[in-house]
Amino acid sequence: MENGKDPLLYRIWISLPLMGLFMEWLIPLKPLNIMSVSREWFGAMYVFTGLLLLLGVFCLRWILSLPIYGIFTLGVWAYVIRQSGEEFGILSSLSLIWRDAGLLVSTGEFSMMSQESRILVLMIGWALLVYSVQSLALLRSSVLLFAAATLLYLFCLETLLNLPVYGDIIRTSALILMLQGMVHLSRLRESGKSHAIPKSMYSIWGFSLAAAVLLLVAGGWAGGSLTQPKPTARISLQQAAERIADWVRTGYNGGEAEAVTGYNLSGAEEDMGLPLHQGNRIYFTAETPVATYWRGETFSEYNGRKWSEPEGDVKTGYAPGVITGQAENAAAGLKTVTQQITFEQPLLQSFPLFGGGMVAEILDLQLASAGTALPAAIERNSEAGTVKVMLDRGQPQVEGYTVKVNIADADAKRLSRESGADPQSVLARYLQLPGELPQRVENLADEITKNAANRYEQVEAVKSYLKEHESYTLETRVPPEGQEFVDDFLFETHAGYCNHFSTAMTVLLRSEGIPARYVKGFAPGKQDLSQPGRYQVSEGDAHSWVEVYFPESGWVPFDPTPGFTLSSSLSQPDSALHQMSAAGSDVFKRISGLAVKGLFSTMDFIWSKKLLLAAIVFLAGMLALMTIQFMPWLRFMPIWFRLHGTRQHFPCRDELLRSARPVWAALARRFGAMPTGITVREYVNALPVEKEDLRMMLYDFAADWERIAYDEGPMDRGRCIAYMRRCLRISKKVA
Repeated sequence: MENGKDPLLYRIWISLPLMGLFMEWLIPLKPLNIMSVSREWFGAMYVFTGLLLLLGVFCLRWILSLPIYGIFTLGVWAYVIRQSGEEFGILSSLSLIWRDAGLLVSTGEFSMMSQESRILVLMIGWALLVYSVQSLALLRSSVLLFAAATLLYLFCLETLLNLPVYGDIIRTSALILMLQGMVHLSRLRESGKSHAIPKSMYSIWGFSLAAAVLLLVAGGWAGGSLTQPKPTARISLQQAAERIADWVRTGYNGGEAEAVTGYNLSGAEEDMGLPLHQGNRIYFTAETPVATYWRGETFSEYNGRKWSEPEGDVKTGYAPGVITGQAENAAAGLKTVTQQITFEQPLLQSFPLFGGGMVAEILDLQLASAGTALPAAIERNSEAGTVKVMLDRGQPQVEGYTVKVNIADADAKRLSRESGADPQSVLARYLQLPGELPQRVENLADEITKNAANRYEQVEAVKSYLKEHESYTLETRVPPEGQEFVDDFLFETHAGYCNHFSTAMTVLLRSEGIPARYVKGFAPGKQDLSQPGRYQVSEGDAHSWVEVYFPESGWVPFDPTPGFTLSSSLSQPDSALHQMSAAGSDVFKRISGLAVKGLFSTMDFIWSKKLLLAAIVFLAGMLALMTIQFMPWLRFMPIWFRLHGTRQHFPCRDELLRSARPVWAALARRFGAMPTGITVREYVNALPVEKEDLRMMLYDFAADWERIAYDEGPMDRGRCIAYMRRCLRISKKVA
């Protein structure tokens, strides 16, 4: 930027409103938390923008300003990386950037770059924008283009995302008036009519202009308040974040619609395969003596694109009361438990009674108007084994209910011994398949179950095949018109979420003559570790699974979706993660025991040879002290070597999983092993961690671990390195 003709004071007066306009690009986005390092990043960007504008007011030549701009950019970038919890080294970071650049050139995919490199690219682009806008304002007296772009940007946030930006627009308008007023003074000087403007005039003009703008804005604001307009609907920050995420994802999906996880109460089922993203709004809170899936509805008819359920033998009744036809027909292996559901927001439309099994009795129903249990109309479908509460307009909202449910016990030995014929009514209803089902789907079912000796082994063979051969993802597609859903999943995409896995399992079993049906409801939810038996179920827990008919036990649930384990037993075994943590702890205890035993043997030997080995006593003591001092850090050495080894080769899945073992061991020793019936992410969320930086690292670690463990697709190299760095840091901090 070459020397300007206006004095330094004028350039400062111009740069201050520019700083405000740049802040209006950042401030509306801050509450959305759209970046994992948002808190550090936004604060650093404010300082970074101020430094760039301060450098720009001196109008240095490019040969001087370019290195200084580079130093500012790299310095703030390094600060952001360090504040985000990642270790920063100059040589390793430069090496990472160089390799990311090569990866970008070879693949052409920006998403393959590490987060550090993406932040650096963003900051370089921001520095170029600040330089360009300030140069146009100081050298060309041109500010309207950037001012118009800022207003358009704010209007887009208001229109597309429904963000409340009224205050931002008012501030932006005031800043634009300030800029135009200062630019007008410069243009007067350049026109020749007022060539000799005293330096004091710039201050007088600036303060007078600021006072006039403030007076104008205050008058407009006061006038608007006196008119008392109708208040507009506000949107929560969480909803705004979800909307901006929806908008971005829709753009990258080529315009294909996307849905949020949750339970559809409308009754209208759409074609399956729509891409999803995880909702986190709490749907209900449950009190239950055992962790269960929350069964809502079952579906029996499949047309190759979606499920539906015919009315069947639907009977009406009232609640509270026993559900006749279900409590009496309890099959073998059923256990009865009492469960209480409390909705986060009272329901005002008809809904299925969610329970851990088939509802046998409704003990009470809490209505919003009375707050007590009152009779309400229900519909029970005895063939489907479901109960629905019917609410018409004007009726009280339902806040919760208490039910007794019959839970099937999927005991492998008992189910393997079952024999007998299926009822004709079950065969007629639950063996239906679409006429256009491709033959290769049925051939695959034959191949999967050819070695099974009984129905239970057939079911387990299909479940195991789906978990081992198909991948879990929410980034899916609706199959092309005319393409059968299961065929597209099993032979084309090989990736999907619970709807894909459950539908595929049901179709494969029906192809083998095994009655099965599609079930929709919720996974167990997040356990409240401070209150045993209490679970919070969110929209993100919406789930589907399969029920298979056994002649003696009736309908038994199975879940083929990777990462989910459906267990209805009142006594549940330790999870694999619990066993892994315990095993890691035992290994370290054995190592410590051997070291202490060796120390004692060495001391005995030295004492018996005290005349010859006096000097060795001192050395052995020092060695023992060093060993004891550094022993807790020895378990971190494999992670350290694995982390720095990635500079030469890409880490494989097994290496990434091994890197997490010290983390699980440290968490188990510090907070206790993970309870049964909850996911890894729920366990991490429930840990009583006070330090915010450690909690954020644990959240990121849990997300990456689930992606690796459930083989949801390879992570880019930068994310893998960040994951292993996080493992090392968490292990040290927790230990």
